[in-house]
Amino acid sequence: MADVSGAEGGKRGKGPTPVMQQYFRAKEQVPDALLFFRLGDFYEMFYDDARKASAVLGLTLTRRGLDDVGEPIPMAGVPHHAATEYLAKLLEAGLKVAFCEQMADPSTVRGIVPREVTRVVSPGLSLDEATLDARRDNTIAGVTARSGGYVVCAYDVTAGRAKVESADDVAAVLAALVRAEPREVLLAHGVEAGFVGLDTLLARALVRPLPPVEPQLSASLAADHAGVLAGISGDERDALLALLGEAQRGQPRARIVLDVVDRGATTSELGMDETVVRSLELVQTTRGERRGSLLDHLDETRTAMGARLLRRRLLAPVSDLPTIRRRHDAVEQLVSDPRLAERLGQALGAVLDLERLATRASLGVSTPKDLGALRASLDASDEVARVLGERVALPHGDALAAFDAVDRLPGLHTRLARDLADEPAAELGKGGVIRAGADATLDAHRHVVDHARDLVLALEQRERTRTGIGSLKIKYNRVFGYAIEVTRSNLGSVPPEYVRKQTIANGERYVTEELADLEARILSAESDALAREAALFEGLVAEVAAHGEPLRSLGRALAALDVSRALAAVAARDGWVRPGGDESRALELRDARHPVVEAMLPTGRFVPNDVVLDADGVRLAVITGPNMAGKSTVMRQAALAVVLAQMGAFVPCTSARIGRVDRLFSRVGASDDVTRGQSTFMVEMTETAAILAGATSRSLVVVDEIGRGTSTYDGLAIAWAVAEHLLETVRCRTLFATHYHELCALPERHAGAVNWNVLAREQRGEVTFLHRLAPGAANRSYGVSVARLAGLPELVLARARAILADLEAGKGPVRAGGTAQLTLFAPPEAPAWEKTLRGLDVERLTPLDALVALARLRAMLPPEDPR
Repeated sequence: MADVSGAEGGKRGKGPTPVMQQYFRAKEQVPDALLFFRLGDFYEMFYDDARKASAVLGLTLTRRGLDDVGEPIPMAGVPHHAATEYLAKLLEAGLKVAFCEQMADPSTVRGIVPREVTRVVSPGLSLDEATLDARRDNTIAGVTARSGGYVVCAYDVTAGRAKVESADDVAAVLAALVRAEPREVLLAHGVEAGFVGLDTLLARALVRPLPPVEPQLSASLAADHAGVLAGISGDERDALLALLGEAQRGQPRARIVLDVVDRGATTSELGMDETVVRSLELVQTTRGERRGSLLDHLDETRTAMGARLLRRRLLAPVSDLPTIRRRHDAVEQLVSDPRLAERLGQALGAVLDLERLATRASLGVSTPKDLGALRASLDASDEVARVLGERVALPHGDALAAFDAVDRLPGLHTRLARDLADEPAAELGKGGVIRAGADATLDAHRHVVDHARDLVLALEQRERTRTGIGSLKIKYNRVFGYAIEVTRSNLGSVPPEYVRKQTIANGERYVTEELADLEARILSAESDALAREAALFEGLVAEVAAHGEPLRSLGRALAALDVSRALAAVAARDGWVRPGGDESRALELRDARHPVVEAMLPTGRFVPNDVVLDADGVRLAVITGPNMAGKSTVMRQAALAVVLAQMGAFVPCTSARIGRVDRLFSRVGASDDVTRGQSTFMVEMTETAAILAGATSRSLVVVDEIGRGTSTYDGLAIAWAVAEHLLETVRCRTLFATHYHELCALPERHAGAVNWNVLAREQRGEVTFLHRLAPGAANRSYGVSVARLAGLPELVLARARAILADLEAGKGPVRAGGTAQLTLFAPPEAPAWEKTLRGLDVERLTPLDALVALARLRAMLPPEDPR
């Protein structure tokens, strides 16, 4: 660890040393970041930065030098060659890190080495491969206010892609943020109060204030990216420039990349809020795991770019029919041509992360390994083109055919193949980056390095021949360097151009102009070679950067191919079909299956079901049946079919017709929200309110058990009113599961409703779930049978059966205010012990259960008459 107590740190005399003055100036530029201050082979941190870093990284906190009041300065450091490893941990802890680098080689500088802040890294603005998840976007988001609502922006600095959309309320903002999956969310001043608990909802994100807009920086960014920003104006433009300003401050020595800005228009996307994403387990399960999610089931991609695009499409399906059909065309072509799909997959497997590699070059942070990976990806893209060139011609505009129009940059490919070594070193400065023969000057330096001894021996032989001194030798001494050594007996033959350098015991040592020149070449050859190689490499990086936008376009085209091939692989593997899509409001799914549940069961065990609705006809299905019978699965699989179809995938059915859906709502499952002080019932009502406010006649609504968490009559009243509103006012396609059997009367009053039930069979107290959806209403809920499966004690179950019989007969075990009043003519009520005894399943009682039941039944007996 560098010592900062002398010229390079600490306190000297009555003020900070020059290097600490450098530190303070750099820290003023980035007061909210940990400052990695380069001192020799270490990045050092001081004061509070050192304390924070030592706590997160487990570093030893040392103290060097004195501050202005004579106290030791806290210090901690990390080796510069291992900085990325430590950076990843700091970013995971939600911290920002600024790098203050040495801007010159310390060995060539007299006095203090110049230093500058070269980059600022935060969780959403990192470019270091070790800190990124290759298979998901690394996004920073900003939320600003506008008249009557908000603007939400998202930007991925690694890919040069941004998205901006207006939101009318907090719910719409949350939906946009869930789709963007940001690592950081920056809230503009004045909007923070509306997003309390946002860091809990977005568990992966760091939430912090959006810095004030800098007019000069904003104007510069607007000028730099005028073409891309041309279609954006007003509040949306201002909000995006504010977010881009934060990204640009993180790269003060390079211009950030912006190739694509998506307006995120609600008319072109299938609207889904965070409740839908969570309840349908699109990208992670309710336990927070990827395994078991729909994404996990779909992800057969071969490239990191394809994996990220698949995730984006799953979180933001489209509602534009031409786009959906083009995506289906590509999948269908690959399903129908397995050999093409297999060869395409093999070719794509060699494609590396072109998007991020190109961006790293544009920002000037490429390594030789990066350019090697980029060259390999261009090789692979040529192979992809050859594979696609052999396919049967497709209609114009097909997603596969679109790849033919992409520039594969043959000139850049040729340059990299010609100049870059076959296996370039991981880092610059160790040689082995530029190919031999690519540059005559570099080859000359390398020749000297590799053949220094041979060059010296050749000069020695020439001098022996020229002077006739057979014993002449050229020797090297660390102090005096190279010299021609001549013995005393041959001093008379020394040519006059020899310059005496040193007298030795048995002769003299001389130097010539040619030897001095050779010595200079030998001693500087390695550094000259490395410097020349660095210059040539910088030239290669500059050329790659000049082609950054077409390289990223090529990457996006390869990603689209990869997604199409992955979805085709899933369709072929699982027997999915192409859905028919149109402008109707129908939903016709034949033999629909839940993709994830089916995959978890043994082959052939999943029971498929038909789901047929039409917003212009029968549009609401009341679904009844016992718990665990599969009501939620049926509803989820219908919703997932819509998501899959409109993201461009095939669907798990034997046939499907899906009229375009504009918004999808799913209220399935129960949870509370402690961080917002909301009970399960409050969360349920809030989500239901969002459905009723946002659904249109073209939406699909999937709801389960509306009205739980309150009294029976309250819950039934709410459930009935909600169902009726969806049916008659909104008039959308709705699957409405319930245990309120009273709702089964809804179809009797409204022509647009129908009853379905999930079948179950009970024999001798044991229920069997058939998982089959059938017309009509269920006659029972089988709750007691399900309770038995859960392991409730037999005595409790027996008592429950007795109470259930009373309730079904219109009687209750108790009345308000005490026991029921006896009538003169009604038969006497059987005592509780008798009803419970009759409800016992004697054949299932274990000896221990029997003893316990006997003891509790005895306790139910009336007390003995003391007389």
